Amino acid sequence: MAIRSNHYEAAFEAYIRSLRVPCVAIDEAKRAIFGDEGVKNPDFLLYPRFADNLVVEVKGKRSKNRRGRRDWENWVTTDDLDGLVRWQTMFGPGFRSILSFVYAEPPQIFPLPRDNGAFAFRGLEYRFWAVGLDDYLAHLRSRGPAWKAVAMARRAFRRRVRPLLEWLPMLSETPKRPQPVKERER
Repeated sequence: MAIRSNHYEAAFEAYIRSLRVPCVAIDEAKRAIFGDEGVKNPDFLLYPRFADNLVVEVKGKRSKNRRGRRDWENWVTTDDLDGLVRWQTMFGPGFRSILSFVYAEPPQIFPLPRDNGAFAFRGLEYRFWAVGLDDYLAHLRSRGPAWKAVAMARRAFRRRVRPLLEWLPMLSETPKRPQPVKERER
């Protein structure tokens, strides 16, 4: 496993490995050359057994607002989208770009049952959701040109986002949720 300072990406990688989905973690330190200019690298390439290969951009977000409600924050930069579009074109058929939104929160005071959809990692609980790049592009709106950021309206996002697990069919039947993995202390 790559050493990652971004806890969302580290949790994503640990989760994918717990599912035993073949994956490649991409070094984001340098931009790839694409034509005359560089292109932002994706975070991961995933190879689920019974679905298209996935080009994944991981976006970590807080799961709840100050009032304890789930905000479904989903903004990304235009550079993220441009990179995913270009990589999907470069890889061609058999690859699909997705945005994976990773929401982290402290463990509940009174823990929910183990199969609550959370993945325990480094003292937080993570939930993994994903939306296809095509859906995201079709429903995006600007957050302001100065920010170079866009987002989907929350209502549209809630209708289209799916648990990441649904994007990763490794068995011919529906996959089971992975058991949380305790990472060794470093």
